[in-house]
Amino acid sequence: SRIQAALDGSLSELQRLITDGVGSLVETLCEKAARSPADIGVVSLVGNPAMQQLFLGMAPDNLATVPFDPVLTEPSTRAAKDSLPRCENATLLVVPDIAGYVGADTVGAVLATKLDSADDNVLLVDIGTNGEMVLRANGRMAACSTAAGPALEGAKITFGMRGAPGAIDKVWLEDGELRSHVIGDTEATGICGSGLIDAVASFLDLGLINKRGRIQSTEETNGQRVLYLNGNIYLTPNDIHEVMLAKGAIAAGVELLAKTLGIEVSDIDRVLLAGAFGSFLNADNACRIGLLPAGLEGKATAVGNAAGVGACRMALSRAEFERTAELLKHIQFVELANLPDFMTVFARRMGFTEREVD
Repeated sequence: SRIQAALDGSLSELQRLITDGVGSLVETLCEKAARSPADIGVVSLVGNPAMQQLFLGMAPDNLATVPFDPVLTEPSTRAAKDSLPRCENATLLVVPDIAGYVGADTVGAVLATKLDSADDNVLLVDIGTNGEMVLRANGRMAACSTAAGPALEGAKITFGMRGAPGAIDKVWLEDGELRSHVIGDTEATGICGSGLIDAVASFLDLGLINKRGRIQSTEETNGQRVLYLNGNIYLTPNDIHEVMLAKGAIAAGVELLAKTLGIEVSDIDRVLLAGAFGSFLNADNACRIGLLPAGLEGKATAVGNAAGVGACRMALSRAEFERTAELLKHIQFVELANLPDFMTVFARRMGFTEREVD
């Protein structure tokens, strides 16, 4: 929607909104540090390709049509004051993108986790509306982006919301009974992504969702079967379907990246879950529902805001920033939609397999 708005004539307005937002954050940080924005010498900024281009005032038409090629393909610098007027003495580091939908935030995460120097098979995953992932195996790296959809960020879910007070963020079974935690320890008003994954895993354990994603409960609301979580909060058949689309896309991406590098999914030694969502995700439940394929159980670790850590590394070391040019030469981008078996793998990964349903 942002890309389309920019193409429809709102590029300047979108640029103003994002630069004002970042500028406000800079002001807040400077106040806490008792510094002036004029004292800042380097601004290192990472983000997805669309947001990067909007920040820089670059029309994102390249991201609207095939082949979705990135325009920021080399590390470069410019005056930060062009985008952040109060950072009048700073140099802005423009971090390159891997592909049209694998951005500088993923580059930052690769740097932060030292993925390029790992001597085992490591999968880096950042799950959001797009699920970006990079796999290192057999001395090679391959990256892809999966259209996971907004379900895991709370959108298109009946009671979906972001991880804020009132959101169910954890669901579990205790003596066969469903239990849940609400952010802020208040009355539940919705459910966020981490709670959604927990809920589906719990309902699978209870036998209330079958392998095709159909609800087995007899409870109905507005003429459809539903699964109640907490008070008036429930999941609908469409909610389950949205989760299946998201998990199918991500799991297919993992499987096809592994195939590209000549390994099996079970050969992956470690899974690094990046980003805010990854930090709160119950990895066991992610495997339970098939979001992460079987064979990755017990291998996942949350690595937090890896993109931000990578941005810090580049701000503190010009060598790290310049190294991104070489790094991109060694990351093979895989366009999943162009693979002949993508739709087959995606369709198979959408369902809950026998392993995932007791």
